[in-house]
Amino acid sequence: MRLRPENLDAPEQLAEFDQWLTAKLERIKDSKRFNSEIEALCQCIETISPHLNNFSSYQDCTVENICDAVVSASRQFVVGESFAKDEQHVSVFYEAFFNLLFLTSGATDNNLKNHFLIQLKEDDVKPFIPKRGSSKKIIKFTLKELPSTIKSDFVAKSLASCFVGSHETYFSEVKTEPTFDLMFYLRLLLKEYISLILEDEEETKQFWAICRSYTELNSLTASDDLGKYLLNACTIFKVRGSVSATGGHITEDLLREKLLTMGLQPNSDFNINDVTIGEEEIVEDGKRKKKTRAYDFILPYKVDNWEPKPKLFIQSQFYAGDSGSVSHKVVDQTHSSRTFTLANYANARFVEYLDGAGYYAALRGDLKHMLAFDSTASFFQVKSILIRLRRELQHICFLTPIELEHAIITSEQGLKESVFHSLELDGYPKEEIERITLVCIELGYISETIDKNGTKLIISVERSEITRRLLILDIAANYASTISNEQRKSMKYLLVPGYGANYGIIESELTNLVCSICKQITISAPVFASDIEWLLDEGVFKRR
Repeated sequence: MRLRPENLDAPEQLAEFDQWLTAKLERIKDSKRFNSEIEALCQCIETISPHLNNFSSYQDCTVENICDAVVSASRQFVVGESFAKDEQHVSVFYEAFFNLLFLTSGATDNNLKNHFLIQLKEDDVKPFIPKRGSSKKIIKFTLKELPSTIKSDFVAKSLASCFVGSHETYFSEVKTEPTFDLMFYLRLLLKEYISLILEDEEETKQFWAICRSYTELNSLTASDDLGKYLLNACTIFKVRGSVSATGGHITEDLLREKLLTMGLQPNSDFNINDVTIGEEEIVEDGKRKKKTRAYDFILPYKVDNWEPKPKLFIQSQFYAGDSGSVSHKVVDQTHSSRTFTLANYANARFVEYLDGAGYYAALRGDLKHMLAFDSTASFFQVKSILIRLRRELQHICFLTPIELEHAIITSEQGLKESVFHSLELDGYPKEEIERITLVCIELGYISETIDKNGTKLIISVERSEITRRLLILDIAANYASTISNEQRKSMKYLLVPGYGANYGIIESELTNLVCSICKQITISAPVFASDIEWLLDEGVFKRR
């Protein structure tokens, strides 16, 4: 269904932005990275605890004893399924152990990556490590020089390989060239790496104190892992930066999910990775440099014979906090980037994908600048993708499967001729209508049948639900109006994004409209209620 155009001034756009703001996408404690790290740390402490007398005494936690405990605990991860799989299991354990050392000592993998070679030199240890060959049939180790920078994942994998190679399960299959003892190098390098992280007695005490506290807390009750809560606070700070850095990727993934919902296809209708459009020569700090120009999304991406028709060039910026230095740089580069883009794509249409609490507060000025650029055609947020972005796709006459499906569901009999006529009245060229019809038939979204009245288009069962739900959304958007704060607080209205703040429609009116416009189907009260609940859960409807 063709969405009504909007004509909002800057204050009205900002008011809508605030009302439909997604402040943050996920809590750190809800992220996969946080939960996987917590689980690995807990398992690691529980694994080595029996080998260190359950951390009953600080005197047990010497570097030598910790090294012995890790080696002894490693045995339980070798099950004999295959060398590669056993190596992977032990490697995961070692990585968790090193992360535990980093957590308890306050050291970081990045800070120590240049220090291991220095540690070995000071201890008069030659900088060699056993390296397994790439052959899957022959398990052969040779001694290789350590690289100049060494991170914990490299050490974990290398030492895991040494342990599995020295295990009785694979001992007869393993060769070393020249002859050397894998266990000797495992213990030597593991002890050196532990000493690098726990470099003095205070840090060893910290390691013992946290592990002892964890085991004591867990012993208080069998029904709850209380020790986990001790590790939570430390781990939150450790992973905060990496989780925050993924915010932009999450918004891009959310957009791709919505594009799939519309029926669009990856690598043809939309890109799955950033799109580089060229290199521009710029002057920065008095020096000439080449700047790569890229966009998070270009829609449509690689549709045959689309050029020279307009395309949407989209940048995604989500800031849950004050990432000022990054955001200001983006604002500064926007003008030159767009000038370069227009020189290569004269019909480029620039749309900003902006959201996050940072744009509500600390980066408010940046938001105003981005929306005020003459070349900014529009913007959309996480919750307004299905209205604002679809309206932009309609503006460039890029017909999506959902628009064809809407034309079918709102026609009297679903006849191909009447569906095509309806879309032509909406402004779509006939060749574009024919293109999307063929695409939808090939994908199985719709099918054709012929009866006495002519060729009829039928929506597949798999697409019928989303077609109906997005049509309800479109009807609400097209028939809603600006309401007062008192009306909004009554909870009788459903708010819709895309046309300013407090833009809504009373639910009973929407029900009547949907029943009269959906000519191809009859929607029962339970189904309609379920559809409204889905739209509320998606965040594209709200009651207040």
